[in-house]
Amino acid sequence: METSTDNFQHVPVLVEEMLANLPEQPATLLDCTLGGAGHSSALLSHCPEAQLRGIDRDPVAVEASRQRLETRFPGRTDVRQARFSELPAYVKLWRLRYDFVIADLGMSSEQLQRAERGFSFLLDGPLDMRMDPNSSDPNAAQLLQKINEHELRRCLREYGEERNAAKITRTIIERQRTNPIRTTAELADLVASTIPRRFHKPGFHPATLTFQALRIAVNGELEELETLLNILPDFLNPGGRLAIISFHSLEDRPVKKQFREWEQPCTCPPHLPYCICGKQSIGRAVNRSPIMATETEVSDNPRSRSAKLRVFEFKEWSD
Repeated sequence: METSTDNFQHVPVLVEEMLANLPEQPATLLDCTLGGAGHSSALLSHCPEAQLRGIDRDPVAVEASRQRLETRFPGRTDVRQARFSELPAYVKLWRLRYDFVIADLGMSSEQLQRAERGFSFLLDGPLDMRMDPNSSDPNAAQLLQKINEHELRRCLREYGEERNAAKITRTIIERQRTNPIRTTAELADLVASTIPRRFHKPGFHPATLTFQALRIAVNGELEELETLLNILPDFLNPGGRLAIISFHSLEDRPVKKQFREWEQPCTCPPHLPYCICGKQSIGRAVNRSPIMATETEVSDNPRSRSAKLRVFEFKEWSD
Protein backbone atom coordinates (compact mmCIF):
# COMPACT_ATOMS: atom_id res chain seq x y z
CA MET A 1 0.00 0.00 0.00
CA GLU A 2 1.28 3.44 -0.94
CA THR A 3 -0.01 6.48 0.89
CA SER A 4 1.21 10.05 0.55
CA THR A 5 3.07 11.39 3.56
CA ASP A 6 2.68 15.03 2.56
CA ASN A 7 -0.58 15.51 4.44
CA PHE A 8 0.00 13.09 7.32
CA GLN A 9 -2.16 14.46 10.11
CA HIS A 10 -1.83 13.62 13.79
CA VAL A 11 -2.14 15.80 16.89
CA PRO A 12 0.05 14.48 19.74
CA VAL A 13 -1.47 14.39 23.23
CA LEU A 14 -0.05 15.49 26.60
CA VAL A 15 2.96 17.19 25.03
CA GLU A 16 3.45 19.80 27.77
CA GLU A 17 3.00 17.16 30.45
CA MET A 18 5.62 14.99 28.76
CA LEU A 19 8.11 17.88 28.62
CA ALA A 20 7.44 18.72 32.27
CA ASN A 21 8.56 15.20 33.22
CA LEU A 22 11.88 15.13 31.38
CA PRO A 23 15.04 14.40 33.36
CA GLU A 24 17.53 17.22 33.66
CA GLN A 25 19.30 17.98 30.37
CA PRO A 26 18.59 14.75 28.46
CA ALA A 27 21.09 14.13 25.68
CA THR A 28 19.65 10.96 24.12
CA LEU A 29 15.97 10.47 23.31
CA LEU A 30 14.03 7.46 22.03
CA ASP A 31 10.54 7.64 20.54
CA CYS A 32 9.00 4.15 20.29
CA THR A 33 5.86 5.36 18.49
CA LEU A 34 6.78 8.12 16.05
CA GLY A 35 3.35 8.75 14.52
CA GLY A 36 3.61 12.13 12.83
CA ALA A 37 6.72 13.08 14.87
CA GLY A 38 4.69 15.34 17.15
CA HIS A 39 6.29 14.20 20.40
CA SER A 40 9.71 13.88 18.76
CA SER A 41 9.57 17.41 17.37
CA ALA A 42 8.58 18.82 20.76
CA LEU A 43 11.43 16.94 22.45
CA LEU A 44 14.05 18.10 19.97
CA SER A 45 12.86 21.71 20.18
CA HIS A 46 12.96 21.59 23.98
CA CYS A 47 16.36 19.84 24.08
CA PRO A 48 18.42 21.58 21.36
CA GLU A 49 21.57 19.52 21.99
CA ALA A 50 19.88 16.11 22.13
CA GLN A 51 19.97 13.27 19.63
CA LEU A 52 16.77 11.31 18.91
CA ARG A 53 16.18 7.82 17.60
CA GLY A 54 12.73 6.50 16.79
CA ILE A 55 10.65 3.64 15.45
CA ASP A 56 7.11 3.05 14.29
CA ARG A 57 5.37 0.01 12.92
CA ASP A 58 3.51 2.04 10.29
CA PRO A 59 5.64 2.72 7.18
CA VAL A 60 3.62 5.83 6.32
CA ALA A 61 4.26 7.28 9.78
CA VAL A 62 7.97 6.49 9.54
CA GLU A 63 8.35 8.25 6.19
CA ALA A 64 6.33 11.27 7.34
CA SER A 65 8.42 11.50 10.51
CA ARG A 66 11.68 11.12 8.62
CA GLN A 67 10.83 13.96 6.25
CA ARG A 68 9.68 16.30 9.00
CA LEU A 69 12.53 15.60 11.39
CA GLU A 70 15.29 15.80 8.75
CA THR A 71 13.89 19.12 7.57
CA ARG A 72 13.59 20.71 11.01
CA PHE A 73 16.43 18.96 12.89
CA PRO A 74 19.07 17.88 10.33
CA GLY A 75 21.72 15.51 11.63
CA ARG A 76 20.00 14.85 14.94
CA THR A 77 17.69 11.92 14.19
CA ASP A 78 17.52 8.40 12.83
CA VAL A 79 14.14 6.70 12.42
CA ARG A 80 13.29 3.17 11.33
CA GLN A 81 10.26 1.02 10.66
CA ALA A 82 9.98 -1.59 13.39
CA ARG A 83 7.63 -3.08 15.93
CA PHE A 84 8.49 -3.09 19.65
CA SER A 85 9.85 -6.64 19.52
CA GLU A 86 12.35 -5.55 16.83
CA LEU A 87 13.66 -2.59 18.85
CA PRO A 88 16.67 -4.41 20.40
CA ALA A 89 18.27 -4.84 16.98
CA TYR A 90 18.09 -1.10 16.31
CA VAL A 91 19.28 -0.15 19.80
CA LYS A 92 22.31 -2.33 19.11
CA LEU A 93 22.77 -0.65 15.71
CA TRP A 94 22.53 2.86 17.17
CA ARG A 95 24.91 2.02 20.05
CA LEU A 96 23.22 4.42 22.46
CA ARG A 97 21.54 4.31 25.85
CA TYR A 98 18.76 6.79 26.50
CA ASP A 99 17.98 9.50 29.01
CA PHE A 100 14.31 9.65 28.00
CA VAL A 101 11.99 7.22 26.25
CA ILE A 102 8.43 7.99 25.11
CA ALA A 103 5.77 5.53 23.89
CA ASP A 104 2.32 6.74 22.88
CA LEU A 105 0.20 3.61 22.54
CA GLY A 106 -2.75 5.28 20.82
CA MET A 107 -3.89 5.20 17.21
CA SER A 108 -2.88 8.11 15.01
CA SER A 109 -5.53 10.35 13.53
CA GLU A 110 -4.09 9.55 10.12
CA GLN A 111 -4.76 5.83 10.51
CA LEU A 112 -8.36 6.43 11.57
CA GLN A 113 -9.10 8.97 8.85
CA ARG A 114 -7.98 6.83 5.92
CA ALA A 115 -10.72 4.38 4.90
CA GLU A 116 -8.25 2.11 3.10
CA ARG A 117 -6.50 1.31 6.39
CA GLY A 118 -9.62 -0.42 7.69
CA PHE A 119 -9.45 0.86 11.26
CA SER A 120 -12.59 3.01 11.31
CA PHE A 121 -16.18 1.88 11.68
CA LEU A 122 -17.27 5.30 10.38
CA LEU A 123 -15.56 4.99 6.98
CA ASP A 124 -16.18 2.17 4.54
CA GLY A 125 -13.05 0.41 3.38
CA PRO A 126 -11.35 -2.98 3.25
CA LEU A 127 -11.32 -4.73 6.64
CA ASP A 128 -7.55 -4.56 7.12
CA MET A 129 -6.48 -3.09 10.51
CA ARG A 130 -2.79 -3.94 10.14
CA MET A 131 -0.42 -1.32 11.53
CA ASP A 132 1.92 -2.29 8.68
CA PRO A 133 -0.32 -2.66 5.62
CA ASN A 134 2.62 -3.98 3.59
CA SER A 135 3.28 -6.93 5.90
CA SER A 136 2.39 -10.53 5.14
CA ASP A 137 0.47 -10.82 8.43
CA PRO A 138 -3.23 -11.73 8.14
CA ASN A 139 -5.56 -8.73 8.07
CA ALA A 140 -8.83 -8.53 10.01
CA ALA A 141 -10.95 -10.02 7.20
CA GLN A 142 -8.56 -12.97 6.93
CA LEU A 143 -8.59 -13.41 10.70
CA LEU A 144 -12.38 -13.66 10.70
CA GLN A 145 -12.22 -16.28 7.96
CA LYS A 146 -10.04 -18.65 9.96
CA ILE A 147 -10.97 -18.00 13.60
CA ASN A 148 -13.35 -20.38 15.36
CA GLU A 149 -16.29 -19.39 17.54
CA HIS A 150 -14.54 -20.01 20.85
CA GLU A 151 -11.47 -17.99 19.87
CA LEU A 152 -13.54 -15.11 18.52
CA ARG A 153 -15.67 -14.93 21.65
CA ARG A 154 -12.53 -14.89 23.80
CA CYS A 155 -11.02 -12.19 21.57
CA LEU A 156 -14.05 -9.91 21.96
CA ARG A 157 -14.24 -10.48 25.72
CA GLU A 158 -10.54 -10.11 26.50
CA TYR A 159 -9.44 -7.50 23.97
CA GLY A 160 -12.69 -5.56 23.67
CA GLU A 161 -14.19 -6.17 27.10
CA GLU A 162 -17.41 -6.51 25.11
CA ARG A 163 -20.34 -7.66 27.27
CA ASN A 164 -22.26 -8.77 24.17
CA ALA A 165 -19.35 -10.92 22.96
CA ALA A 166 -21.30 -14.18 22.74
CA LYS A 167 -24.15 -12.70 20.69
CA ILE A 168 -21.83 -10.79 18.36
CA THR A 169 -19.67 -13.88 17.88
CA ARG A 170 -22.61 -16.08 16.90
CA THR A 171 -23.79 -13.49 14.38
CA ILE A 172 -20.34 -13.08 12.82
CA ILE A 173 -19.71 -16.84 12.58
CA GLU A 174 -23.11 -17.40 10.98
CA ARG A 175 -22.46 -14.61 8.46
CA GLN A 176 -19.02 -15.98 7.63
CA ARG A 177 -20.49 -19.31 6.53
CA THR A 178 -22.45 -17.76 3.67
CA ASN A 179 -21.03 -14.31 2.89
CA PRO A 180 -17.65 -13.52 4.50
CA ILE A 181 -17.22 -10.00 5.85
CA ARG A 182 -14.79 -7.98 3.74
CA THR A 183 -15.37 -4.32 4.61
CA THR A 184 -15.51 -2.13 7.69
CA ALA A 185 -19.07 -1.06 6.90
CA GLU A 186 -20.25 -4.66 6.68
CA LEU A 187 -18.80 -5.46 10.09
CA ALA A 188 -19.96 -2.23 11.72
CA ASP A 189 -23.52 -2.63 10.43
CA LEU A 190 -23.63 -6.30 11.45
CA VAL A 191 -22.52 -5.57 15.01
CA ALA A 192 -24.87 -2.59 15.32
CA SER A 193 -27.81 -4.69 14.20
CA THR A 194 -26.87 -7.48 16.62
CA ILE A 195 -26.88 -5.35 19.79
CA PRO A 196 -30.42 -4.31 20.79
CA ARG A 197 -30.95 -0.59 20.26
CA ARG A 198 -31.81 -0.07 23.93
CA PHE A 199 -28.19 -0.98 24.74
CA HIS A 200 -26.71 1.55 22.28
CA LYS A 201 -24.88 4.27 24.22
CA PRO A 202 -25.22 7.89 23.08
CA GLY A 203 -22.06 9.02 21.30
CA PHE A 204 -20.59 5.49 21.34
CA HIS A 205 -20.82 3.35 18.21
CA PRO A 206 -21.96 -0.22 19.00
CA ALA A 207 -19.04 -1.64 17.00
CA THR A 208 -16.34 0.30 18.88
CA LEU A 209 -15.25 -2.54 21.15
CA THR A 210 -15.43 -5.17 18.42
CA PHE A 211 -13.15 -3.09 16.20
CA GLN A 212 -10.77 -2.54 19.14
CA ALA A 213 -10.62 -6.27 19.88
CA LEU A 214 -9.91 -7.26 16.29
CA ARG A 215 -7.26 -4.55 15.88
CA ILE A 216 -5.46 -5.71 19.02
CA ALA A 217 -5.60 -9.33 17.84
CA VAL A 218 -4.46 -8.58 14.28
CA ASN A 219 -1.42 -6.62 15.50
CA GLY A 220 -0.59 -8.60 18.63
CA GLU A 221 -0.63 -5.27 20.48
CA LEU A 222 -0.68 -6.55 24.06
CA GLU A 223 2.10 -9.05 23.37
CA GLU A 224 4.17 -6.29 21.79
CA LEU A 225 3.54 -4.03 24.80
CA GLU A 226 4.64 -6.80 27.17
CA THR A 227 7.83 -7.20 25.16
CA LEU A 228 8.48 -3.47 25.24
CA LEU A 229 8.12 -3.33 29.01
CA ASN A 230 10.47 -6.28 29.40
CA ILE A 231 13.27 -4.84 27.25
CA LEU A 232 13.20 -1.10 28.00
CA PRO A 233 15.13 -1.11 31.32
CA ASP A 234 18.21 -2.32 29.44
CA PHE A 235 18.11 0.69 27.13
CA LEU A 236 17.91 3.55 29.65
CA ASN A 237 20.73 5.39 31.36
CA PRO A 238 20.83 5.60 35.17
CA GLY A 239 18.51 8.44 36.12
CA GLY A 240 16.69 8.11 32.81
CA ARG A 241 12.92 8.35 32.54
CA LEU A 242 10.33 6.34 30.66
CA ALA A 243 6.98 7.93 29.72
CA ILE A 244 4.08 5.83 28.44
CA ILE A 245 0.75 7.18 27.21
CA SER A 246 -2.12 4.70 27.16
CA PHE A 247 -5.71 5.10 26.02
CA HIS A 248 -7.64 2.20 27.53
CA SER A 249 -7.42 -0.09 30.54
CA LEU A 250 -5.95 -3.03 28.61
CA GLU A 251 -2.87 -0.87 27.97
CA ASP A 252 -2.77 1.04 31.25
CA ARG A 253 -3.09 -1.99 33.55
CA PRO A 254 0.12 -3.75 32.43
CA VAL A 255 2.03 -0.44 32.47
CA LYS A 256 0.88 0.32 36.01
CA LYS A 257 1.65 -3.26 37.11
CA GLN A 258 5.12 -3.20 35.58
CA PHE A 259 5.99 0.16 37.16
CA ARG A 260 4.91 -1.21 40.53
CA GLU A 261 7.01 -4.35 40.10
CA TRP A 262 10.05 -2.32 39.07
CA GLU A 263 9.68 -0.14 42.16
CA GLN A 264 8.71 -2.87 44.65
CA PRO A 265 9.90 -6.18 43.25
CA CYS A 266 10.25 -8.08 46.54
CA THR A 267 8.16 -11.28 46.54
CA CYS A 268 8.91 -12.35 50.11
CA PRO A 269 5.98 -13.13 52.44
CA PRO A 270 5.10 -9.99 54.43
CA HIS A 271 5.75 -11.69 57.78
CA LEU A 272 9.47 -12.16 57.08
CA PRO A 273 11.67 -9.68 59.00
CA TYR A 274 13.92 -9.09 55.99
CA CYS A 275 14.06 -9.78 52.26
CA ILE A 276 15.42 -13.13 51.12
CA CYS A 277 14.34 -13.06 47.45
CA GLY A 278 17.13 -10.64 46.53
CA LYS A 279 15.05 -8.59 44.12
CA GLN A 280 15.94 -4.90 44.24
CA SER A 281 14.07 -1.82 43.14
CA ILE A 282 15.32 -0.28 39.90
CA GLY A 283 13.57 3.06 40.33
CA ARG A 284 10.33 4.81 41.17
CA ALA A 285 7.05 5.81 39.59
CA VAL A 286 7.18 9.59 39.26
CA ASN A 287 3.40 10.01 39.37
CA ARG A 288 1.24 7.80 41.61
CA SER A 289 -1.86 8.60 39.58
CA PRO A 290 -1.83 8.94 35.80
CA ILE A 291 -1.49 12.42 34.35
CA MET A 292 -4.56 13.38 32.32
CA ALA A 293 -5.21 16.03 29.69
CA THR A 294 -6.41 19.44 30.79
CA GLU A 295 -9.91 20.66 29.98
CA THR A 296 -8.39 22.99 27.40
CA GLU A 297 -6.60 20.16 25.60
CA VAL A 298 -9.69 17.95 25.66
CA SER A 299 -11.70 20.82 24.16
CA ASP A 300 -9.10 21.32 21.42
CA ASN A 301 -8.46 17.61 20.86
CA PRO A 302 -11.29 15.33 22.13
CA ARG A 303 -9.10 12.27 21.47
CA SER A 304 -6.97 13.29 24.46
CA ARG A 305 -9.85 12.70 26.89
CA SER A 306 -8.90 9.08 27.52
CA ALA A 307 -5.10 9.56 27.45
CA LYS A 308 -3.14 8.59 30.57
CA LEU A 309 0.52 9.41 31.06
CA ARG A 310 2.66 7.43 33.50
CA VAL A 311 6.34 8.17 34.09
CA PHE A 312 9.03 5.96 35.65
CA GLU A 313 12.49 7.14 36.75
CA PHE A 314 15.33 4.63 36.84
CA LYS A 315 17.86 4.70 39.67
CA GLU A 316 21.12 6.56 39.46
CA TRP A 317 22.88 3.61 41.11
CA SER A 318 25.34 6.01 42.71
CA ASP A 319 24.45 4.78 46.18
